[in-house]
Amino acid sequence: MTREDHVLIVSTIQDVPTDEIVLRLAALGVSHMRLNTEDYPFASTLTFCPTTNHGKNEFATDAKSLGTPTTIWYRRMRTPSKPDEMDEGVYTFCLQESRAALLGSLLSLDARWMSHPTAVWRAEFKPFQLSLAIKCGLPVPKTLITNDPSAVRSAFAGFDGMIVKPVRSGFIVNEGQEFSIYTSKILEDHLAELDNARFSPAIYQELVPKRFDVRVTIVGERIFAAAIDSQSDPDAAIDWRKTNNPQLPHHEISLPDNVRVKLLEMMKRLGLSFGAIDMVQTPEGKYVFLEVNPSGQWLWLDDKLHLGISDAVASWLAQMVTP
Repeated sequence: MTREDHVLIVSTIQDVPTDEIVLRLAALGVSHMRLNTEDYPFASTLTFCPTTNHGKNEFATDAKSLGTPTTIWYRRMRTPSKPDEMDEGVYTFCLQESRAALLGSLLSLDARWMSHPTAVWRAEFKPFQLSLAIKCGLPVPKTLITNDPSAVRSAFAGFDGMIVKPVRSGFIVNEGQEFSIYTSKILEDHLAELDNARFSPAIYQELVPKRFDVRVTIVGERIFAAAIDSQSDPDAAIDWRKTNNPQLPHHEISLPDNVRVKLLEMMKRLGLSFGAIDMVQTPEGKYVFLEVNPSGQWLWLDDKLHLGISDAVASWLAQMVTP
């Protein structure tokens, strides 16, 4: 194997799915390098030199060349903690400069991506996702994205039930503590308390009746689908992630061909080779698109249902790397 024939993994120290894929690549005998993004700039160095030497740029971390990887898995980024003695403004400057240098260097590499950062960044915008899903023929809930309390009240009157969820982040830090923000049902009593809604836009959608929540994981063109019996647990009925029940029933399902085709078309138009898609199956059997996470989790599905998603990810990454 040549120095350049390898998989480059861009991830974080504490990402368990990355650990799993590293183990599987090693078992396949596939050369790989892992770049933990929170190491920069305080724990590791990076050096980039654009060059015309054989058309290949030189990129190194801690003076160790990354060569030119065959495949790059852009998994996720994490911000390092601020050194105790460092001023907040200096810390912010160092982070911004480091991220620009790191991402700019990675973008210069000509490789096969899961998935390209520009595709991931674009796909993370939920208003864009929903519009594209409609263009691909996927049903979506009636949706309003706004910070206008009067618009929310008007939509509530026209919706058959309403939920609210964040436009982007599912977490908030308040007084030094991190809290999860779950999808929540809006009741009529809440309408009188909407004045603070103007401080942050949110996604307001019609409440879709559920038979199951559905998680669809797509790796390349392989589709793995699981139904989550969220309606068996009152805590999980609106947002299945809110349950404390580790035995919440899951089972593998096969999606209808027309849904599969539309999901693959959406992935193609997003430019993603991996995606974790949330859907709802209604009591009538209709599949409704909610959102796609281009860097979503899947290990719990493999643990519960042995779907083989980790094997599929490792195989996709290794496809063009010669053992």
